[in-house]
Parts: sequence; C-alpha cells; structure tokens
Amino acid sequence: MKIDHKESIEDFGNQFLVDSNIDDYWGSNEMLKDIVHPFDLKNIENKVIMEVGSGSGRIIKNLLYYNPKQIIAIEPSKAIDIAKKNNIKDSKKINFLNIKGEDIKFENELDYVFSLGVIHHIPNGNIVCRQIFNSLKPNGKFLVWRYGYEGNEIYLFIFNNLRRICRLVPDFFLRFFCYFLNLLASLYILFCFIIKLPMRDYMLNVFRKCSFKKRNYIIFDQLNPSFSKYYKKFEVEDLLKNAGFKKIKIYNRHNCSWLGIAEK
Repeated sequence: MKIDHKESIEDFGNQFLVDSNIDDYWGSNEMLKDIVHPFDLKNIENKVIMEVGSGSGRIIKNLLYYNPKQIIAIEPSKAIDIAKKNNIKDSKKINFLNIKGEDIKFENELDYVFSLGVIHHIPNGNIVCRQIFNSLKPNGKFLVWRYGYEGNEIYLFIFNNLRRICRLVPDFFLRFFCYFLNLLASLYILFCFIIKLPMRDYMLNVFRKCSFKKRNYIIFDQLNPSFSKYYKKFEVEDLLKNAGFKKIKIYNRHNCSWLGIAEK
C-alpha cells in the first residue's frame, strides 16, 4: 500500500524517541534468531557487516553478540542517537551513518548485510536493494525480512483501512487507541489456543512472548508508518533478482512474513 504522506523516516524517528528501550523478548537474541532462521548467526564472526534501518539499535545489540569485526549501522532518522546510546559500550565496533539506504556508497566491501523489518517501509526499496548488492563482496549475503501478503489477507483488510485514519491523528491519541487494541489482542491470543485463527502461529510464538508494553509498541508500529508494503513471495524474489542477486532462498516466517537470503 502506497500513501502519499510524510516520509516514514520521520514517523520512525519520532516513534523511537518514545520507544527507546530495547529490552524484553522484542529486543532479545532469541527473537533475532527466530527472524533470521535458518541462517546461522555464528557465520558473521570476524566479518564486516551492515544493518540497514537500525532504528533504536536492538538488532545491532544482538549482532554484536556474535563478534563481527565491524558493524556499519545505517539509520536516516534522529533515532540514530538512540541506537548510539543503546550500544555505547561497543561503539568502537560500530560505524553509525545517518543516511538513507538509497545513499549507501560502499563497493564490494561487506560480507553480510541485514535489513530486518525495514524495506517494506521504503517506497524506493528497489534502489536500496541495488545499493546493498553493490556494497557486498562476491559471495556476500543479504538477509532481508519483510511483511508478507499471504496469510495476512483479513488482517490487511482491517489494518490498511485503519492506517488511512491513524496516520493523520496525533501520536498521543494513536497510542491510546493501540492500548485498546492490545486488550483485544490479549483476548485473541486466548482464542488462538483453542481455535486455529488467522495469524495464530505468529500470535502464539512471537506476539505472546512480548510484554504488554512491547505489544503496544508493535501495534503502534503497524498503524503509524506512512508507507507499508506487504510482499507476496514472488515480489520478494523479483525485488532481489532485479537488484542483481542470482542465488536466492525465501523462507516463510510464522505464516505471515518472508525472510530472503540472497547471495551475490
């Protein structure tokens, strides 16, 4: 869904000034491993890696656990200051760049690039993927996770229409509305234990593990961005192929999103 409105960069910059903590299951190594499965994160040890769309720094924090040689963190919004604070102990290993993904200028320098939950918020995602391709060394790998269309049809019918309204209201009112939706989601989780409802896998194995506060953040994250695109599997493949990647594997995550692992 494309919406002509203020850039999502501004949306997320403002959001992370409030939702700055990277604790809880949402900020855990366990969740990162779940997102990138079946990729073995031990592969990044002593490698030069990049994350595109670092936000508040939760992915960086967990990537550091696997001892990469260097991390380049790309974050275009003012949230980059939050990411720096959340990773201040390891700041010598991180090169923070306050630029858009379209402006990445590395050439054949990186071993791995991660962009998890970001490309689907960028209208020029094709340009970003091409810049990522150029930045990788031969045989370097790009791991990209994005929202899926398949399995989310009912959800999209509801939330796409809600987003058209919610993107126009002040964040204070939207957060209050998210609290109400969170209460309904708690009931939905209970029904998921009994009935095979839409998004059951995700609700029981991801959403339920997060604290009530982090669930509020996740719901807000769905309604606040000005641009969100839910990809069909073939669209994920086409995006990576058009960027130049030849070896591409696509994995379904909890029947509602896609992880792409593409090799240069």
